[in-house]
Amino acid sequence: MNVFTKQTKTTFLALGFGLLGSGGALASSTFNSSAALTFVIDGIENQTNPGSLTGLEILGTFDQIDAPGYAGGDYSLVGIVGDGQVKANNPAIAQAGGFSKTFTVSGIVSNGSIDSHHLGWYGLTFQNTGIDVYTISAHFDYELHAGIGGENGFSSVTVDYFNEDGLLLSGYDSADAAFIAPNVLKSGTSGLFNFSLAAGAFEGLYADVVIDAHLQASPVPLPAAVWSFLAGLLGILKMKKRAADASGLDQKLEAKFTAGAKGWSQ
Repeated sequence: MNVFTKQTKTTFLALGFGLLGSGGALASSTFNSSAALTFVIDGIENQTNPGSLTGLEILGTFDQIDAPGYAGGDYSLVGIVGDGQVKANNPAIAQAGGFSKTFTVSGIVSNGSIDSHHLGWYGLTFQNTGIDVYTISAHFDYELHAGIGGENGFSSVTVDYFNEDGLLLSGYDSADAAFIAPNVLKSGTSGLFNFSLAAGAFEGLYADVVIDAHLQASPVPLPAAVWSFLAGLLGILKMKKRAADASGLDQKLEAKFTAGAKGWSQ
């Protein structure tokens, strides 16, 4: 009796092809990137009236730029296809003196893609509304982190820094993450910025930070164990077919032999 029926074969084949079809599933891709900046005032001296800070106004600021600050200016944009989500909740800061601020953007997609571009403006400004002359030293330290999860994605965090006219201080740095380096951390400093502030003058230390990311949901590969199972399944089907063919041939030969024996006996 052949218990390996046509229905049984169909069931095993359906199971095998179902496993193959599962290879079309998608795995989530993620990113979580940030820039942490700390602005420090290293020294202030009143050259006209030592010890006095009369007329000197210092302001530390941060803004996430979600609309152009000027005609044709850069700003934050997000493009999503499918079920992607991006989080960029970075409240503005405006306070006297030095400050610290971490600018963070993250996202996830399970089916589709994400293109994310976010811009943050940092600044430490000095305005002399009085008649005295000041000499000032300031700097900022930064820590850039670019992080992704999944095979199909990248993220980049850049910092571009400069003074008011871009002539006395400028610099650039970046951290870039991809599949071969999914978490990249870069730290550094602007270096000491020394300047003189005359009566009525204005100066600033600025940093533009950009956090970019592209994500694509990743196909899920079949585990090696599944491929082994499928290979074994095909082997079983072939063995059963051969056994069934051999059994049928034996039955045919037996029938022919029986018929021949009857003919001889007559």
